[in-house]
Amino acid sequence: MDITWIGHAAFRVRSGNKTLIMDPFPPELGLRITQAQADLVTQSSSDPLHSALDTLSGEPIALEGPGEYEAAGMHLRGLRTTRRTQEGEPQQWNTVFSAQAEGIAFCHLGNPDRLLTNREVEALGSPHVLMAPVGSDTGLSAADVVEIVRNVEPRIIIPMLYAHSGNKHPLRELGPFLQELGVREPEAQQRLTVTRANLPEDTQVVVLQPTGAML
Repeated sequence: MDITWIGHAAFRVRSGNKTLIMDPFPPELGLRITQAQADLVTQSSSDPLHSALDTLSGEPIALEGPGEYEAAGMHLRGLRTTRRTQEGEPQQWNTVFSAQAEGIAFCHLGNPDRLLTNREVEALGSPHVLMAPVGSDTGLSAADVVEIVRNVEPRIIIPMLYAHSGNKHPLRELGPFLQELGVREPEAQQRLTVTRANLPEDTQVVVLQPTGAML
């Protein structure tokens, strides 16, 4: 399985001849999604920065809510979490998507703004790979993300939703999360190729280079 980070909260996951894109963003972000062909797409919320389906090509199956799904050779589960709202405003939601393919379980947290409950952590199972929003301007603090990481205990953490080249959205830097976790920033790589055989024994942070084209 190959995982690339497009930028912001968007990832491309390739398994066999199928492609999943998670949380596509619009060009207004300052980046363009290249290689936009997809068989399947997940959206963690209705926020345009997480749900820009019109930027993708092909006729992908689109998933946006809670439930169990079988699509594009993957088993997926959407876990809906509430976001804080002001009195009188409609309830906002975030959907955490976990998936399994090729014996690898991976999880995209979306952009939650509160810690996961014990029941929600249990529902995630034990993902090998966790895509974590470490610099959100409207979501979790670095300390909150570290607490989730320690509760979920993934083998690999891939940071997302932090300030990077081309991204016009105001986000925090990656550094505070790494400092809170107590690790040095690893050298960024273009993609992560993960199999059951090459999973690390201890939790490891993998920093990916964004592949979105700058506008």
